[in-house]
Amino acid sequence: MSDIVKLKKQDLISSKNPRIVEKKTGKTRILYLSSLQDLIQDYTKDSEPENYLFPSTKGGHVEVNTVYQMFQKVAKLLGRDDIGTHTLRKTFGYHYYKKTKDVATLMEIVGHSNEKITKRYIGINEDEISETLFNFRLGF
Repeated sequence: MSDIVKLKKQDLISSKNPRIVEKKTGKTRILYLSSLQDLIQDYTKDSEPENYLFPSTKGGHVEVNTVYQMFQKVAKLLGRDDIGTHTLRKTFGYHYYKKTKDVATLMEIVGHSNEKITKRYIGINEDEISETLFNFRLGF
């Protein structure tokens, strides 16, 4: 989230798949946003290139803690206590894997070093075990 809140319009209009340097790891990452270009164009149409995508009412960009507080308010409205800023990343990973079954590419996207870590991270191991055992019977 710390990398997302700092994005400006100019970061996204210069390329359909812009590169950022992650604050946490220092690694250069590609944001694969080509499929979202129409939404990005619509969202930023009245914005200047130097404007933050997520401006703060106090100037600058919104802070990660502010986004976290927003998520907590939404979670409370939904009767949930397990939603945070990191939830977006895990939810994306879970649904990407369920749709594609491509753990190798997902590992690259999330920056993990092996399949086991990635599957545990998105909570897929429990789901897969449950699905495979649901109709499994021996001798009957």
